[in-house]
Amino acid sequence: MNGSLRKAEKDEIKKLETHLKNYTTYKVAIRIIKKQLNHLVPGFVSRYEVDGKVTIESLGDELDRLSSVKVLKLYEEWLHYHIIVTSIDEAIAELEETESQFVTSRYLKGKTIVQTSFDLGYSEKYVFNIRKVTLKKLLISLRCLIYL
Repeated sequence: MNGSLRKAEKDEIKKLETHLKNYTTYKVAIRIIKKQLNHLVPGFVSRYEVDGKVTIESLGDELDRLSSVKVLKLYEEWLHYHIIVTSIDEAIAELEETESQFVTSRYLKGKTIVQTSFDLGYSEKYVFNIRKVTLKKLLISLRCLIYL
């Protein structure tokens, strides 16, 4: 039982690390999707309400059914990435300074453990300890991202 719990946690940490490593790519995707939405729907305006209803409006022409479907798919993709990025930003803001620096160097800038230890001014062994503590904290606050 204990071994399966450890494996499950390791799998969750791997998924979390994947999101952290893709953070910059998600931000690029958000900008590109927003450009696409503005191209398809000039004056693009959207509202997401608590009951899950999404309203998409254009300050210009009415959208045909096919365009509406495209816009809705793009908007859902944008929302998906936006949730990931804002969740990561919020979770990192709550970390200790050294932990935040670790995440920035290792995942957001894509550096190796050796490069990260140099950036932080700590030994590689100590950076592995920082990693362990930091990922456990992030796993608590960002566990929901694992299911996205």
